[in-house]
Amino acid sequence: MNDIEPQVIARAQAGEDDACRIIIERLHRPLLATVHRFLGSRFRAEVEDLTQEVFVKIFRAIERFDGSRGVKFTTWAYTFVRNHCFDFLKRRRLTTVPFAVDDDERTFEPADQGAAEPRSAAENQELGRKIEEALQTLGPDQRLAFVLREYEGLDYGAIAEVTGVSEGTVKSRLHRAKEALRERLSPYLKAGA
Repeated sequence: MNDIEPQVIARAQAGEDDACRIIIERLHRPLLATVHRFLGSRFRAEVEDLTQEVFVKIFRAIERFDGSRGVKFTTWAYTFVRNHCFDFLKRRRLTTVPFAVDDDERTFEPADQGAAEPRSAAENQELGRKIEEALQTLGPDQRLAFVLREYEGLDYGAIAEVTGVSEGTVKSRLHRAKEALRERLSPYLKAGA
């Protein structure tokens, strides 16, 4: 994702509605997707509201953003997503619980190449649900690093900025997250899904 141009940020800091609208238009979809992927489908109803709350926080603090410090605006914005999502989970007092897979659920039949489209779509939806369930079994720090890297395409440095840890820690979290996901999704990977 391209960063927001400095002149747009300066105009938003001056309170120009058009500049604020540009920022919202550019960041709405990626921030919404990050909130959804981080929190999972169990909070689907709250994702839009949470994303709006993130934007409120961003615009309340936008005067403090200083691009001359070498931080990209988008990285700065993802920091608000991270903090808001962690705060939301703390308020809900929910812990991440490992997902137990029943042996019956471990079987997966690869899609028949000659099968009708609806079956393929249903299998893709099922695989998507399994991936989301597996993602939710990760600890919050691993899950956030994975979502920012694999779904949002942030580099290690940007993820380190967002999460407040070193790049080495980010790499370690990503490695552990991928290993955990690979293990949980192994029945589907073996089936060629």
